[in-house]
Amino acid sequence: MRPTGDPEAFVAALPKNKDGDVLVLGLDLGTKCGCAFTYVNPAKPVVEENLEMHLSLWDLSAGAFDSGAIRFVRLRRFLNLMQPSLIGYEQPKFTPSGTVTRFNAGAIMARAAKSMEFFGALMSVVASWSEENGVPCQGFPIGTIKRHATGKGNANKIQMIEACNKVFDTDFELTEDYKTTGVDNVADAAFICSLTATTYANGVSE
Repeated sequence: MRPTGDPEAFVAALPKNKDGDVLVLGLDLGTKCGCAFTYVNPAKPVVEENLEMHLSLWDLSAGAFDSGAIRFVRLRRFLNLMQPSLIGYEQPKFTPSGTVTRFNAGAIMARAAKSMEFFGALMSVVASWSEENGVPCQGFPIGTIKRHATGKGNANKIQMIEACNKVFDTDFELTEDYKTTGVDNVADAAFICSLTATTYANGVSE
């Protein structure tokens, strides 16, 4: 799946919704931003297996002559053009790749701070856009998303992609030595989208 950095072209190709349906958007925020959206009818029950999921990968990277802020400008541009009615996103959690010791703690914390600043800024863009446009928005912990998809809160990338292929009838290829190409972000976004739709529907109906 090739990332798209052109919001206008992406939105121009969106499938049209039926009368009465609303657009639910799920985002796995990052430079390669997993995107999944579906249309639901608020008057009907939401059944995950029946959702027609549309998947994409947004390129939020900055070029050689771009400022770092272009990432956030591009994300807001996508939202402005898509005009979703409901948004869900993953709340990131930093997990060190190795054991933390008194010798490497400073370096690990520096990487964590930089990473969380970036993800925090992306979440702020989504949250502020939602508030400005009166759109319900909710973040979900990583473990909650994984548990919703696989039944296990510590599922790995391959298990998430396998679950996406099974539930949403995608055909993402897998290998034993899979290394991230962004497809795992898209799989995460699919379950964020379905979790957002079902959570909101249940909340409204109670």
